[in-house]
Amino acid sequence: MDLDALKWGNMMSTINLIYTVVSDPDSFVAFQYYVKAGEVFDAHDYAITYRLNGADLDADDVRATQEAAAKLNAGECLMVSHSIAP
Repeated sequence: MDLDALKWGNMMSTINLIYTVVSDPDSFVAFQYYVKAGEVFDAHDYAITYRLNGADLDADDVRATQEAAAKLNAGECLMVSHSIAP
């Protein structure tokens, strides 16, 4: 992998989103991205929060995460994270 190209944003990577429904406040981790029931997952906001190139977010994962957020019940949150594949 060309690390200089990746560093300067010249190399495309696929960023996969991973989400888990959590309802126990004790399971919350200090710096994680959470979407509360009734809120919408904002992929742009997520990318800014983690300093990611939003264009590299897998579109299918974004849709799946948005759908999962829309299905949350009262008292539930969606904990969202990501992995980067070259």
